[in-house]
Amino acid sequence: MKEKIDFSKINFNEFENTYNQIIKFTDKEIESTISDLIAYENQKKGVDLETLIIKFLNHKSTKVRLKVTKYLENSSDISTLRKIKEVIEFESDESVKKEAIIIFGNWVSKYVIKKNKNKELNTLIDFGLSFIESSQLEEEENLMIQSLSFSNDEKIENLIMEKYSSTKEEDINCSILSMGNSGDTKWIPLIEEVLENDNYKIRSNSCISLSLIGDEEHIDQIKELLEDEELETQKSALIGISNIGGEYAKSILEKLKFSTEPEIVELSKVKLEEIRLEEELESSITPEKMSEGFMDQSNKKPTKEFDEYNAAEIEGWGSLNSDGTSFLAPDAIDDDIDDPIKSLADYEKPIDQPNIDD
Repeated sequence: MKEKIDFSKINFNEFENTYNQIIKFTDKEIESTISDLIAYENQKKGVDLETLIIKFLNHKSTKVRLKVTKYLENSSDISTLRKIKEVIEFESDESVKKEAIIIFGNWVSKYVIKKNKNKELNTLIDFGLSFIESSQLEEEENLMIQSLSFSNDEKIENLIMEKYSSTKEEDINCSILSMGNSGDTKWIPLIEEVLENDNYKIRSNSCISLSLIGDEEHIDQIKELLEDEELETQKSALIGISNIGGEYAKSILEKLKFSTEPEIVELSKVKLEEIRLEEELESSITPEKMSEGFMDQSNKKPTKEFDEYNAAEIEGWGSLNSDGTSFLAPDAIDDDIDDPIKSLADYEKPIDQPNIDD
């Protein structure tokens, strides 16, 4: 029987001892304990157990490695990205590697959104393209193309077109999903061509991708697939319509509440509620609230992003707090950055200048 661990007493100074205690458990007990640690971290505000949990990333149990890899999906620490790249390069289990590739795509998407991350984005693209070139498994190759497709890079676009021209179902699906990820409307005509493909998975993915880069004028095309012979395609069409949103979309979803398919009825209710909540949120942001600083970033709580320089989260540095809310990483300098000194300067806050009117 495993020794009971008091999570409330775990802090940075105890991470190594706690790890040595947990590692003696059976594989199943370790998996269960990691689940408990993740749940505890989510429940307790300010508690950061990532440094402890990540120690199990190289555990002999595939299930343990998969659980830890999935856990890293929500991390914004640059050291996590390095770990994810290591998993992609060296992991032997396909399921763990695929999960890492998906998380890698999240980082690509983040860097695309952040306009000042071109250098870091290019580093990820180079890594991904190198992986594709050396990969022996087409499924992993396709997944990496999808992860890279958030970036409108010419080499990636060429790969997307190659997959689109393939006769293989998995290649075409990879291409269609990548088109949707790109956010570029130039792919719309190609997606429209396969909306009526003989393969229901291709039709389904086309609905979703078209909804991501299309607008209200494309609802009627997607709407036709609500009558598809395959339930999965019907559900994809419903999701696609809700993605586009608007009054027309809501009127269609309202009618679907009377569908003869129970799953369609339930899904339409869920999507209508999501649209309602989104509209409520948008309507709550009034000009008055904006003038009062409602959208002022300075009033928001800090998040695990890179908008401001935070040594603990960006460069791997931290303080030794007794409650485990921070950490001190031995690899403080990002290996992916050619000039680590410059990386620090990039995040320095400007010195407040005196107001010349005072």
